[in-house]
Amino acid sequence: MDEEPERTKRWEGGYERTWEILKEDESGSLKATIEDILFKAKRKRVFEHHGQVRLGMMRHLYVVVDGSRTMEDQDLKPNRLTCTLKIGIIITKSKRAEKLTELSGNPRKHITSLKKAIDMTCLGEPSLYNSLSMAMQTLKHLDSNTEPGLTLGGYFCPQCRAKYCELPVECKICGLTLVSAPHLARSYHHLFPLDAFQEISLEEHNGERFCYGCQGELKDQHVYVCTVCQNVFCVDCDVFVHDSLHCCPGCIHNIPTPSGI
Repeated sequence: MDEEPERTKRWEGGYERTWEILKEDESGSLKATIEDILFKAKRKRVFEHHGQVRLGMMRHLYVVVDGSRTMEDQDLKPNRLTCTLKIGIIITKSKRAEKLTELSGNPRKHITSLKKAIDMTCLGEPSLYNSLSMAMQTLKHLDSNTEPGLTLGGYFCPQCRAKYCELPVECKICGLTLVSAPHLARSYHHLFPLDAFQEISLEEHNGERFCYGCQGELKDQHVYVCTVCQNVFCVDCDVFVHDSLHCCPGCIHNIPTPSGI
């Protein structure tokens, strides 16, 4: 029986033949090669985060509507059920957003528009940011606001005036999600990722020889400079800033503090 030609198994494709790139130095040590592999792995993580931003989009959706007795309460006029059943549909394509239907409690309008949308031409990339912006521009003209007012001893829901001690929380009375501005800002960092720092060799760097982040001495072959504040960071701080902090410590430090604080 003829032997089959040697072929790489599919599961082997995801692994590099690392044993082929290990090289000994003059003393017979592999330390330099291993450090170089670890260094490249750290940098790869940073650049992967600054490629094309891919956000998961919901293609199918169930809407759960409360049909209990509490929906007949008239704290919202004419009652909670009527206010709950007002929805609108926004379509995003070609990095833009457009309203398919306005906010309405008439299901026929939505059904008719959705049937027509089946035949629409799908183009380009979606834009979650533009879709959210359009929704916010519409909702901000309504009476309710998702950010509750802070008072002595707690937070009041802007819609039904229920009181809560901490945020974020879903209002037990009207179901409105209550969040503070800082919570909302932190959840949006994935939409505005921090720009990658500029990589330069340590020999070309003429500034400080200490990392601005950890204050450790710069010993690696390369350092990383923020293009805005020009502060320099080591590779570990560069990875930490982009993976966890999502903002440059140097840029934050340079923001002027308002007088009187």
